[in-house]
Amino acid sequence: MLKRILLIDDDSSIRRSLSLSLNQLGYDVEPCDSGITALNKLDLYAKNSINLDSIVVDVNLPDINGVKLGKIIKSKYPDSIMMYITGYADTLELTDVEDLKEEGLLEKPFTADDLIAEINKLIAKHGIAVEPKEEKKKEAKPASAYVLIKVKSSADYLSLYRKLYFMDNVVYCDATRGDIDIFLLLQSDSNERCKEFYEKNIKEIKGIQDAKFLQVSVPILNDNIREIIQAAGITLFEDMPGMSKVRDGKKSVYSYVLLDVDREKLDKIYPILRLTDNILYCDYTEGNYNLILMVYGTQFTEIDKLIENKIISLDGVLKVKEYPVINIFEM
Repeated sequence: MLKRILLIDDDSSIRRSLSLSLNQLGYDVEPCDSGITALNKLDLYAKNSINLDSIVVDVNLPDINGVKLGKIIKSKYPDSIMMYITGYADTLELTDVEDLKEEGLLEKPFTADDLIAEINKLIAKHGIAVEPKEEKKKEAKPASAYVLIKVKSSADYLSLYRKLYFMDNVVYCDATRGDIDIFLLLQSDSNERCKEFYEKNIKEIKGIQDAKFLQVSVPILNDNIREIIQAAGITLFEDMPGMSKVRDGKKSVYSYVLLDVDREKLDKIYPILRLTDNILYCDYTEGNYNLILMVYGTQFTEIDKLIENKIISLDGVLKVKEYPVINIFEM
């Protein structure tokens, strides 16, 4: 499971570059452009019992002074690991600098590696456990994950496909066109079991050139957005991501569509996609692509038009890749 960081900085270029770099280091980043946005996000995380490994705060924010914001956060969430960042340390009062260094202070410019190193020092210093706290043990819910597979050109594709198709825990096994040859949807009783199954049963199979594991989760959404989606008769499928509807291959063709979406625009984009006709399901994942869609149509040209007219044009969609699902016996 990825570690989580709340990043609060009003500079969009810093939020974007840091988010990308931290993602590559295995961290899930929730970017916020203001103190108010951050406090709202913290409230949503608390309501959903999701823990943060660290909160990174720019000292100079447009709405709330970063030092004051840190005090507000610590008063509500006293176990928070705070890291302050600034490009103007020379303008701060000496006492403020000393206080911030006691908490954690990093001067710009810095790298993602620098930030993680300082955060790890703070965690070790304070000895704060970052595991989620639960008042009582919750009933386990089914967990899902995608595995995106590239097959070696020398491999026996059909034998490999059949082996994957009949594996336990494999719900869907789809052959696709493009630089990904096979999409798998795994399901187990926990995220850990999904990851374990991938590591032990799939990753090292002879004939697989590359495999990427993408855990499926439900995005943290404002209550009003949840209500809008559910008012349309669509549930969020917390119990079974990736299994929202049944496919009928006799009537339609299908494509997987991978989206890289600006995390700050997810609240707007996700409900639109969930409510768009011809999108069978829309799963939130952790990785280079954060949304996986299953799109259908009477023919692939219909899918292409939907992608061009209704998906690519959405503000916040940064990258789109389509992978048409093909009949394995037509290869």
